[in-house]
Amino acid sequence: MWKYGFASVAGTFHLKSSTPCQDASQVVVVVDAGGNEVLIAAASDGAGSAALAQLGSTLACDLFVDEVKLRIAGGDSRAISSDNFFADWIGKFRQRVVGWPGTGGARLQDYACTLLAAVVWPDCAAYFQLGDGAIVELRRGETDRYSVVCWPQQGEYANSTNFLTDDDAAKKIFCEVKPSAVDEVAIFTDGIQRLALDYRAQAAHAPFFEPLFAWLRKRDGGHSRELSDSLTAYLNSEKINSRTDDDKTLILATRR
Repeated sequence: MWKYGFASVAGTFHLKSSTPCQDASQVVVVVDAGGNEVLIAAASDGAGSAALAQLGSTLACDLFVDEVKLRIAGGDSRAISSDNFFADWIGKFRQRVVGWPGTGGARLQDYACTLLAAVVWPDCAAYFQLGDGAIVELRRGETDRYSVVCWPQQGEYANSTNFLTDDDAAKKIFCEVKPSAVDEVAIFTDGIQRLALDYRAQAAHAPFFEPLFAWLRKRDGGHSRELSDSLTAYLNSEKINSRTDDDKTLILATRR
């Protein structure tokens, strides 16, 4: 049974400027037609320069989760890993933000945001990324050997990345299906990527993940409110804020 927790918190820069948190996250576990649990997780970081970035990131997470749930409920679970899935999904995202009520005159670019997402079945996993942040996994049979699924994407210019509102977003998407059992997944936005990744070794920073997952493995199944609250406090702590002033999202899920 999956155990998971997640949190998105505003960075100190946003708190000082009285601007909302532009990160968002969503995690659910559903049961497919075969009675198997499927983990669906998504995180999004709104572009700091986009006027409605917080709406864009929230919609990105909710729409991804809802679309995957519909596919699974309709018995079309494995189509999620097809080449057409993400292109179709981006089209729906764009249609939704253009027609968002109460935001007359807003441009598509006003909703600019990234997306990191995972769909994990008992025997395989599908990962999606557009933008910075990263996804880390621990496969069945491995002991605390965390692997980076996707490295933060670099945009055309320095300190820039890719967004769902880019004209060529569908061409820049990272999509990979891992045909093996995955027991643990971590998803995080760029606010903590330098804490969670070892840039010199181009690898996951195991000391960051090991104590967090060791704690989560002992919890009961399902969503851990205790972990989510603890992650919120942790991401708001001086230890973290002294190293980054950006918004921060962290999703942790295990079935060990």
